[in-house]
Amino acid sequence: MFDTATWNFIDAHAEDDVCQLALKKNKFNNIDIDFALRQIQGRQKAKLKLPFLYANPRVLYPQKLSLEQCSSEQTARYKASLLKGATLADLSGGFAVDTMAFAPSFEHCYYVEPQAELCDLARHNFSLLGLNHIEVEQTTLEDFIIHMPTVDAIYVDPSRRDTNGQRVIGLEQCSPNLTLCYKQLLAKKQILMVKASPMVDIKRTLAQFPEIYEIHVVAVNGECRELLFMLQKQIPEDVKCYAVNLLPEGQQMVSFSMQEEQNSELLLANEVQRFMYEPNAALLKAGAFKLLAQRFGVGQLHPHTHLYTSNNYVPDFPGRLFEVDAVHPYAKDSFKLLSAIRKANVAVRNFPLSADELRKQLKLSDGGAVYIFGATIGNNRKIVAQCHKFSAAKERE
Repeated sequence: MFDTATWNFIDAHAEDDVCQLALKKNKFNNIDIDFALRQIQGRQKAKLKLPFLYANPRVLYPQKLSLEQCSSEQTARYKASLLKGATLADLSGGFAVDTMAFAPSFEHCYYVEPQAELCDLARHNFSLLGLNHIEVEQTTLEDFIIHMPTVDAIYVDPSRRDTNGQRVIGLEQCSPNLTLCYKQLLAKKQILMVKASPMVDIKRTLAQFPEIYEIHVVAVNGECRELLFMLQKQIPEDVKCYAVNLLPEGQQMVSFSMQEEQNSELLLANEVQRFMYEPNAALLKAGAFKLLAQRFGVGQLHPHTHLYTSNNYVPDFPGRLFEVDAVHPYAKDSFKLLSAIRKANVAVRNFPLSADELRKQLKLSDGGAVYIFGATIGNNRKIVAQCHKFSAAKERE
C-alpha cells in the first residue's frame, strides 16, 4: 500500500471530490484505489480537524468511523496540557490523536488497541512523526491491565456505541463499562482521565465515581465537545470544575468548585436591562449559574432562565453579548410587531415553546442580524426580547 504510483495518485488528487473519484475507480488499474480514496478523504478531513497531521503528507488515515470518532487537535492539545509525568497509558488507542498529543509530556507511553489495522497505522505514524517512545500493544483494555505496570497517568475514552452500532451516553453503557473496572485502573496509576460524551449527566457520574476530583467541560467555538473526568484514589471533599471554550484567539475559562456554586447567592434582575448575556455552552453544561451573577456583576433573569442582564457593559463575560432593542410581553398584541422584522435568529430559554415553534408563531424566517429570545423572567412572566449583537469597537467610535 506504499507503492509510488498510489502515492502519486493521492498527491495529484488531494483536493478532488472523493465521491466523483470513486465513480471512476475502475479506470485506475495500476493503483490501490480503495487505499488511495481513504487517504484522500482522511487528508481532507484532517485539514481542519487535525492540521498537525495534515502538514505531513505521508500520515496514514484509518476508516471513516475511526477518523470521525477521534479527538480534534484543539481538544487533544487541551487534554495534553492536563497530564505530565514519566509514563502514560492510553487504553483507548483508536487513531491515536490523543496518544500523540500526550506523548511529548511523557518519557514512555503505551498505546493499547485491539484492532490490528489501527495498530499498524499507529506504528507507521509514530515512526513518521518521531514518536518512538510510544509502545504499541495490540490487546484489549481488560487484558492489558492484568499485566500493566504502574504508570503516572491513564487515559480512557470508552467507545460510545453498543453492539448494534447505536450511540450510547452513560459511562456504564460504554465499552468498556468503567463502573466495573475503574477500581483496577486506580490501583495502577496516579491519575485517571476519562473522556465522556458531552451529553452525559454530570451529577449522576459523580455519584457513580466518587473519586472524581476535577471535571473539565470542553467546548470549541461555543459547541460543547467533551467532558473530562479526573480521578485519584482518595475521595475528595469537593470537586473542581473548569468550563473551557476553545477559540481561534485563545480560550475562555471559568473555574469553580461544586460547593461554591451550591453556596452562591441567587442574584436576580427584576427586568431585562440594556445588555443581555448568554453563557457559553461549556458553562451551561457545567452548571455555573448562580456564581456567574456574582463574579461578573450581572443579574439572572429567573432561577431557571440562564440568561443574564445589566445596564453596564461587562466586556469579559464568557459568552455572547447582546444589546436589547425592545422587550415585548409574550402576547398576541406583540406578534404583529415582531413579525414585521421578517427575519431573525430565534432562541428560547425556560419558555413553553421551542425555538422553531416560536419562529413559526412570529412568522419569521431564520437568520439575519436580529436576535429574538423567548424567555421567562421575574414573577414567571413570559417575554420576547429583540436584540442585536453588541460590538464594543462600534461603541467606542
